[in-house]
Amino acid sequence: MQKKFLVVIIALLIVSTSVGTVSVQAQTSSEGRSILVGLVAPVSKSPVGQDMYRAAQLAVKEINDAGGVYVAAWGTRANITIVLADTVDDAPGNAVAPVTRAVTVDNVDLLIGGYGSAGTLANEVVAIENKVPYIITGASNQLVTRRGPQANYGGLNSTDPQAITDAEGMSYVFHYCTTTYHYSKTVVEFFAQVMKPMVAADRPFRLAILYRDDAFGIGVEQASKYWIKNENLPIEVVADLKYPTTTTDFQTQLTEIKGTQPDAVFVVDNPDRTPTIVKQGLNDVGLKTVYIAVENNEDPVFYSLLGQSGDGQLLESKFAPYAGPPFYLPAMESYVNSFKAAYGVIPGMMGADTYDAFYIAKAAIESAGSVDKAAVRAAIEQVNLDDMLILTATGKIQFSTGINYHEIDPVTFIEQLKWASSGGDCKPVIVWPATVPKVGTIKQAEFVLPAGYQNGSIANVSNTDSTIYIIAAVAVIVVIALVAVVVLRKRKK
Repeated sequence: MQKKFLVVIIALLIVSTSVGTVSVQAQTSSEGRSILVGLVAPVSKSPVGQDMYRAAQLAVKEINDAGGVYVAAWGTRANITIVLADTVDDAPGNAVAPVTRAVTVDNVDLLIGGYGSAGTLANEVVAIENKVPYIITGASNQLVTRRGPQANYGGLNSTDPQAITDAEGMSYVFHYCTTTYHYSKTVVEFFAQVMKPMVAADRPFRLAILYRDDAFGIGVEQASKYWIKNENLPIEVVADLKYPTTTTDFQTQLTEIKGTQPDAVFVVDNPDRTPTIVKQGLNDVGLKTVYIAVENNEDPVFYSLLGQSGDGQLLESKFAPYAGPPFYLPAMESYVNSFKAAYGVIPGMMGADTYDAFYIAKAAIESAGSVDKAAVRAAIEQVNLDDMLILTATGKIQFSTGINYHEIDPVTFIEQLKWASSGGDCKPVIVWPATVPKVGTIKQAEFVLPAGYQNGSIANVSNTDSTIYIIAAVAVIVVIALVAVVVLRKRKK
């Protein structure tokens, strides 16, 4: 009997090898469990944080519904579970404790997120010290990955309090986001190449920078002036004003800016504050100029609060969910439709970075074959995926190991907002550049000056100031006339 059973087994083995490899479903090992991903986002008090959370949930549902993540070391596929590290308002004082808890209590396998630069610079130290991979999807200050020895401390002295001397710990941090240097370059080049010929053909373009006094705002201000100087752009910064992050009334700063007669104002704040600045400038102060905001404002709250005051104004971005359909990427249409179906709103830019990051994490874990943090870190550094929602110059998601340490090379562009009375909202169109690598044409319309625009001339000063100029001019004419009369009388004598 035993011999017959053995013969049957041998026969089955022979048959199976003769018809090819048999695919066997891997079984869950004793180590198998959910993959724990800490989402670092200001969910409680920021619409941007809520957008990030929604995008994360959407990505995780898609990944889990498709079978999860294959972990070779466990011999099975595993679902992802989000562990929320709610940083409240993302202030440094609120941003560290949630991440510490996620890392030391919840024992997350990796971290994704981070919004404000100041808060992220503070909480990434937890990941660095505990050597937990952290894919940062916000925090545009370049120090988040350049403050270590790999990037020469980002220009800091190695003894600076912000510098990180732990090279190994620093290697666990990755930046899947534009930096202030990326998008500030786009903004000032647009002004030099597009707006200057229209409003200041025979003189330098007059730029005012109005920014929040934190790592984000200061980073943009410094980067803008760096590119103006480095590229020898014909731009003069006529106003350089910062304000406390708690400011709600900006009329004092805007009035001072108005006196400098700018051709445009570069506003650096979040989607809940930027609309207030633009509306106060246009409606209360009478500063009828072009205002440009940065990409973190690509959010439903920004458009809702700005309203008709946004007509003709500008937004730098790298993800344009409102500028379609049609969209410049097929993946965008799928994402926007899925997001709207799930949450009833159009997604924001910060969520798009976060969404992509979950797929980057999936690819890295599958490449590493485990959730071992050192192995996952190494796999993220070697990732080479096709672009998803965020465009890159190469068409590939890759993290640099050069001086721009662990950064991607994103593509950014300029949108102009157009008021649609039928829909009761502003809709952006991409106006610059015309094309981008690997995608081709993205431009949707030509840039036009907003209605009522006044460039950097005497037309932009207040009525009181204009009166002073007129009185002064009349006085000069009177003096000249009196001098002429005196001269004539002397000649007659």
